[in-house]
Amino acid sequence: MFRRMLLSSLAARRARLALGLVAVSLGVGVATALGTLALQVGDDLARTLRAAGPNFVVLPPGSSLPVDLGGVELRPARAGLSLPESAVADLKRGFWKNNILQAAPELALGVRAEHPAAPGAAGEPALVIGTWFRREIPFEGGLWRTGLASLRPHWKVEGRWPGEDADEVALGRDLASRMGLRPGQRLTVRSGNREARWLVTGVVSADPLENSRAWAPLDRVQRLAGREGEIDRVWLSALVKPAPRGRAPDARRDPAGYERFMCTAYPDNVARDVAAAIPGAEVLPMTEVVAGESIVVGRLNLLMILLALAALTASILGLFSTTTATVLERRVEIGLMRALGAGSSQVAALLLGETALVSLAGGMLGWTLGSAGAALIRGETFGSGGAPPLLLLPVAMVLSLSIGALGTLGPLRVALGLDPATVLRG
Repeated sequence: MFRRMLLSSLAARRARLALGLVAVSLGVGVATALGTLALQVGDDLARTLRAAGPNFVVLPPGSSLPVDLGGVELRPARAGLSLPESAVADLKRGFWKNNILQAAPELALGVRAEHPAAPGAAGEPALVIGTWFRREIPFEGGLWRTGLASLRPHWKVEGRWPGEDADEVALGRDLASRMGLRPGQRLTVRSGNREARWLVTGVVSADPLENSRAWAPLDRVQRLAGREGEIDRVWLSALVKPAPRGRAPDARRDPAGYERFMCTAYPDNVARDVAAAIPGAEVLPMTEVVAGESIVVGRLNLLMILLALAALTASILGLFSTTTATVLERRVEIGLMRALGAGSSQVAALLLGETALVSLAGGMLGWTLGSAGAALIRGETFGSGGAPPLLLLPVAMVLSLSIGALGTLGPLRVALGLDPATVLRG
């Protein structure tokens, strides 16, 4: 009997219920879209921000760091301190290997650079950085393509980067300007009693500090320096989460919280894991870079939360007004039900049952529309769509029922407060 009454009531008020369905669908849809973006675009945004350059540096033990560079002070390692070239491959052997995006080793060497038109001259003092430009490293998860070109994609190169196994060099913009060199010319570099003749392949517009440097294949600089197999440091780009305020939970008092903390990609956790994969190395987060990214991601998430709350509030108000109008239209029907002996619980069950069905249908429709909208936004912005997160489906259902309950409580009080005699007399 109750089901028949409920279905008949829904069929008789299709237009009014359709407005309630739209209100719930829009609120849940916006909340689902923002929730999906918060779950997926946080990592997408972090990866996009990683295009700004490295956020960690791996140094030999005991290195000194007096020059500030993006929150990390840097100086070439003291004499006798170095890392093995194999340390770069070791980055992909730790717990956070999938968070390691790009890396490039460096070996710095002070040289005298001679212009080809002035052989035997004193030459221009320069710092040559030996590095990888594009290198493929096999690891258990597949093939890792990394190097300076992908680690610092915002650097502009007039010409091209040097080849990995070629006598070639790229010059910083200021160095090339001082020496009057351009791509296609040759350059002689001297370090002690060693010298090499390299082809200039590109002019690099980088950060102000780097514009006076040069970059050459790592093995060529190692040979010129007499340091085969050694590097000074590794610049590293890793995907991390914003570090929480305060200390980690106490392992004895809160073991579950401590485990959850240690299994989150916070900068210190990633640095600790990388240091364990490279014995004796010092791994330092670039604090200013990491903090800046954390602020951007945190503010984006806060904005999404505020927009979702605004959408849900508007949905509740829309359903409230629709349900109130429905109750006022049905006051004679409700008064007759009460006069025939229907109790408050039966009247409430009828109204809440109608709202629950509309809310569940609106929740499913809102989840579908929100997931599709989030995929469209994410695909256009970051070039990669994704499957709708089923994790948000039960959340959408709970939100829709909550909207229905909050939007019906006020009208329900009005319905239960109607006096049958007064309504029927009127």
